[in-house]
Amino acid sequence: MDRLRILVVDDELGIRLAVKRTLQDYAIRLPDFEGEMSFEVDLVETGEEALERIETLRPDILLLDHKLPSMSGLDVLNRLSEKEVDMITVMITAYASLETAVTATKRGAFDFLAKPFTPEELKAAVYKSAKHLMLGRRAR
Repeated sequence: MDRLRILVVDDELGIRLAVKRTLQDYAIRLPDFEGEMSFEVDLVETGEEALERIETLRPDILLLDHKLPSMSGLDVLNRLSEKEVDMITVMITAYASLETAVTATKRGAFDFLAKPFTPEELKAAVYKSAKHLMLGRRAR
C-alpha cells in the first residue's frame, strides 16, 4: 500500500485533530493505479512551522488554513512559489471570498475547503488532490 504524506497547517487544535482523526484510517483507490493508497498525517500550528516541516517532511498534500498567526496561508503560498515543491495545496478557510480564492489559485493552491467542513467534504478534497497529484507524477 502506498502512503501519501499530508501536512495540516491550522492554528485551531480542534481542526488539526479532527483532520488527523478523519484521515488516519482513510484509504483510497485511484483509477489506473494498483492497490490502495493511505495517508500519513502531520500537524503544525503556524506558517513558519509549515515552511520548516515542508523542507524536512516533503509532504504530498498541504492542507493550509488561510488565517494563521503572524504569517497567513497566502504568505506561505507566496514563499512556496519561490521553491520547487512537488505538492498539492488545499486552502482551508472560514473567510472564503472570490478575491481570496483567485489570489490563492494564482499562488498555486489547487482547491479550497470552506470551514466548517464535514468529514466527507474533507475526504473528497483529499481524494481529488491525490488523484491530481498522482496523474501529474505519472505524466512526467
